[in-house]
Amino acid sequence: MKTYPVITISRQFGAGGTEIGRRVASLLEIPFYDNEIIELASKESHFDPKLFRKVEETTATNSFLYAINRLGAGSAYSMPISDQLYSVQSGIIRTIADQTPAVIVGRCADDVLAGYTTTVNVFVQAGMDARVKRTMERLTLSENRARAYVKQIDKSRAAYHNFYSDRTWGRRENYDLIINSDNLDFNAAAVMIRTYVMGVIGEELQAAKEQCATL
Repeated sequence: MKTYPVITISRQFGAGGTEIGRRVASLLEIPFYDNEIIELASKESHFDPKLFRKVEETTATNSFLYAINRLGAGSAYSMPISDQLYSVQSGIIRTIADQTPAVIVGRCADDVLAGYTTTVNVFVQAGMDARVKRTMERLTLSENRARAYVKQIDKSRAAYHNFYSDRTWGRRENYDLIINSDNLDFNAAAVMIRTYVMGVIGEELQAAKEQCATL
């Protein structure tokens, strides 16, 4: 089956990765997927979307205890719920790559699609002060609470990714491009990513868009 190129966006919390990814998709004129993956996975599995979000926030934050819980999962019927949800989302991500070029944010897409289709894997980071400031403004939190929240979400994302992936979250050699959004507005960051993508897989991406337009 033909697959299409995908740009994956991993990001530190508060670095603006989701919004930057959305703008990259707009510039490239291809679909954007973030929470949309949860909605698609929920429809396919009939699990509540809130459960997907909860698992992403909490799974593997204590890898030792979680590994113990999984020892009893000796058959498909006793597969831990978190594993079932991850499997469904992974299937959705591969289905997207089967159908269209896209920008996908988070959900271990860089690892899920490794060896499956062409990817450009991007990591969006920023300094702690900038991320805390954005979080304070976005969630109306005090500086101390915002700082603690940023650290908590980063820890959860890293634990989730590292548990299900052979790639270490945030490790520079696992990404094709790392963007620091400290001194960039989101439009400028998106333009930089688009320029890189077009330089690396521009011809393949254009051919994929043309093929999808004829289907």
